[in-house]
Amino acid sequence: MDENEDASVSTIALDGQGPLYKQIERAVRSEIMSGRWPAGHRIPSEHSLMETLSTTRATVSKALSKLTEAGLLERRRKQGTRVALTTETHAVIGFLDIREEIEGRGRTYSYKVLRKRELVAGKSTPFWPAVAAGTPLLMLTAAHCGFGKPEVLEERFINLDAAPDAIEADFEADMPNTWLLARLPCTRLRHTIRAEAAGAADAERLDVVAGSPLLVSLRQTWADELPVTWVRLIYPADRNEFVGEFNPLQP
Repeated sequence: MDENEDASVSTIALDGQGPLYKQIERAVRSEIMSGRWPAGHRIPSEHSLMETLSTTRATVSKALSKLTEAGLLERRRKQGTRVALTTETHAVIGFLDIREEIEGRGRTYSYKVLRKRELVAGKSTPFWPAVAAGTPLLMLTAAHCGFGKPEVLEERFINLDAAPDAIEADFEADMPNTWLLARLPCTRLRHTIRAEAAGAADAERLDVVAGSPLLVSLRQTWADELPVTWVRLIYPADRNEFVGEFNPLQP
C-alpha cells in the first residue's frame, strides 16, 4: 500500500447501518461526492479495503461494482479502480445547482433552514403518494440566499426509512442534495415545472408583491425502488428562467 492509498483508506468511515457492502458503498460515495476523491483519483485496492474494513474481498467487490454500475467508478484490469472522469455530471444530472446560479450573479451564497420537524406520511402528504402511509418523514423549510436575502424558497420532505440520520444532519453546513447523494444513489428523478401565484407568506420572504407569478420546480427522487425525497423549489418568475438543451449528436 503506497502513501496516497493509505491516506485514502484512512478517511473512510462506515455508518454501521445495514449490510456491510451497503455501508462501504455509501462511504466510498461520500468520499467522491465530498471531493476528497476527485475525478481520476485511484481508490484503495480491494485488498487494502478488505484489510482496513475487516471484511471479505467479495463484500468489497460487490460495493465497488454497484458504484461502477452507477457511473461513479471506472474499473480496469491491472490499472486499478479510479473515480470516473464524468463523476460530477452523472452524480447531479437533472438537479438544479442553485448555489452556482446565485454565485454566478456575484452574490455570496448561504442556505438557511427556517423550519425542521418530523411527521408521518398520510393525509398531510397527498402530493407524495410514492411513500406509504405511516412512513416517518423529515420536513424542511429553507431558503437559498444571496447576500443573506432569500432568492429561492425550498420545501423538502425526506424519507427517514431511507435516510434515518437526516434527523441529526446540519443541512446549513451540508446542503440536503449533497448530503443525500453522498449516502444514496439517485436512480430515478421526476421533475415538474409549473406556474403559481405568490401567496402572502412566500411573497414576504421573496420580497415580491402577493399574487406575483412564481416558477415552481417539483422534484421526486428514488434510490432503486425506495422513495428518498420530495422537493418544491419556488422562484420569482420575473427574475428566473429554466433552460434545457438536448443535443444527441454531441460526443
